[in-house]
Amino acid sequence: MIWKERCQRRFRAKEIHKVEILRLISLTVQLNFQGKHLKEIQTPAIQKLAENWGIVILPLLSVISNVSWRPPDLDWTKSNSDGSLSADRVGYGAVLRNCDGEFLAAAAVRDQSLNSINLLEFRGILQGLKLARALDISKIHMESDSSTAIAWVQGQGSLPWQALRDHFCYICVTF
Repeated sequence: MIWKERCQRRFRAKEIHKVEILRLISLTVQLNFQGKHLKEIQTPAIQKLAENWGIVILPLLSVISNVSWRPPDLDWTKSNSDGSLSADRVGYGAVLRNCDGEFLAAAAVRDQSLNSINLLEFRGILQGLKLARALDISKIHMESDSSTAIAWVQGQGSLPWQALRDHFCYICVTF
């Protein structure tokens, strides 16, 4: 907001009133943090600051759910992939299991260069395909919880250039 005002003033001879700048900054902070689960907000000083800015802090909820794994069809292999993005951990991976549920292979990769959960989910799917290729598995059932990444693999939607670049680099190295 401050940089935008400076550029407007400097290059377009437009000046935004200081009160308006402060109002826009306040609104931006409120919108960016409204409804977020902020586990770091434990101190009275931080809570008071959030209160003064009009930020509602939601309590962290712990949800426990049962998830069941379904095997693929006979003679098929299933790849379960996932991506993870948090403040201190970024990565993706995949696990391969046969139709009896037996473990075949797994890989996990930390990748601090990505800041998009969709790209991480996509990379997880690619990781599963790489594992399958390394084991000469051709009947592969891919499973992911990311509808966006699945759409990208199916050729739907707009795949970001960064994902394509890395995929092409992999193809060039493997052939």
